[in-house]
Amino acid sequence: MSKTRYKNQKESNEEIAKAYIENDYTNSQNKLLLVSKANYGKKSSNVCYSSVDDKGMNFYELNNNAEQNLMLIERYEWADFSSVTIDHSITKSAFTFVGHGENRDITIEVKGKEVEHVIRNHSSMEVNVVKSPVWTKVLGYRSQTSWKMFAASTIYTLILLFILNALLPASTHNFITGLSLFLFLLSIIGFLVGLIKPKWVLPKFKVKTRKRVLFSYLYLILSCLFIVGIFSDEESTSTPASTQVSSSQNSVTVASKKDGADSSKQKVEKNDSDNAVKEEKKQKAEEQAAKEEAKQKAEEQAAKEEAKQKAEEQAAKEEAKQKAEEQAAKEEAKQKAEEQAAKEEAKRKAQEQAAKEEAERKAQEQAAKEEAERKAQEQAAKEEAERKAQQQAASQQATTSSSTSNSGNYKPFENDPSDDQQSNMSCSGQIKGNKNSKIYHVPGGAYYDRTQDNIVWFCSEADAQAAGYRESQR
Repeated sequence: MSKTRYKNQKESNEEIAKAYIENDYTNSQNKLLLVSKANYGKKSSNVCYSSVDDKGMNFYELNNNAEQNLMLIERYEWADFSSVTIDHSITKSAFTFVGHGENRDITIEVKGKEVEHVIRNHSSMEVNVVKSPVWTKVLGYRSQTSWKMFAASTIYTLILLFILNALLPASTHNFITGLSLFLFLLSIIGFLVGLIKPKWVLPKFKVKTRKRVLFSYLYLILSCLFIVGIFSDEESTSTPASTQVSSSQNSVTVASKKDGADSSKQKVEKNDSDNAVKEEKKQKAEEQAAKEEAKQKAEEQAAKEEAKQKAEEQAAKEEAKQKAEEQAAKEEAKQKAEEQAAKEEAKRKAQEQAAKEEAERKAQEQAAKEEAERKAQEQAAKEEAERKAQQQAASQQATTSSSTSNSGNYKPFENDPSDDQQSNMSCSGQIKGNKNSKIYHVPGGAYYDRTQDNIVWFCSEADAQAAGYRESQR
């Protein structure tokens, strides 16, 4: 707003701010709904105002000494927040907006419920209203600080006593004063006992401490003193009037005695005495009626206090029952959570055990495989060693056979039954004899290839026949 507005002497700051804000919304697409004093969490010596529209709220700072009296300092959009918590008191409302970024604490004066209505109708935020007893919203009780509550209670009690003093008839003041003195003595006794055993004198309080005893019974003692002081002053002021009446009556009586001869004066005296008797009877009747009325009010007050006490006891029982149910629900939820955790732990351990067994099985299989490979390698090495030994023996036997055949003493080579291979033999591929049947087979014969066990090799048929073998018929 470039245009400066000068304050009219008859205009208030609220009117000036509202005029500025309405002018600011003239060209805006947002619809202005209300204007109120506000505090958006930043300390400032100037007064701040908020304008609430259908899309959000603006915050303005009013400074009459500046060239531009009202300045827009911040704006919040409803869409930037997901939920809001509202705490209404008598004079103001505290809003706590929760969004994706930083939370916002805003205080709206007087029009808090109207702002709540706007938020519910023009945004998708979740609205949570703090529910608290009415007395916690009264000035002096909102902070729940002990000394502030004590001071507020004392002030409110004084105001209430002055009002009652003006409303109640003077005939009830004596009764109230006596009752206050009695309660004063009981409060002193309760105060002294409570400093030693707080639980004995605080049966209805959740917090039973000496501090609670100090504030509670000190309040009762001061209240009784205030009652005695206020109601006894009225009684003392009314005493001179009654004394004046009695003195005037005495003077009339003395005058009537002195003028006893005059008949007219005697009639006046008689009439006065009759009137005095009537007045006295009337006064006694009024006092009796006042006493009965005071007694009736005391009984009604006692009945109200008893009903209130029963209601408080019932509320305390229901609250205790509710807390017990909540505690049971919490314990049940905790037990279920523990059981779920135990099941998950057992499942995890079973999985770990299965994984461990699987790993051990794989390790055993790997070990068995390695053992088999090792044995196979050992077997292969053994067979290689035996093969080399057989080759060595065959070569030696061939040498021996050649020397024997040269000398005429031939001995055929005989295979090891565990190794009947034909490789690396001196007469391999020639005459094959069966040691058990004593039959030899020549290459190309029907049983030459079928003969696999107990083989005896000969280099010629003559050698086989010389060794006692006969030729196969096929």
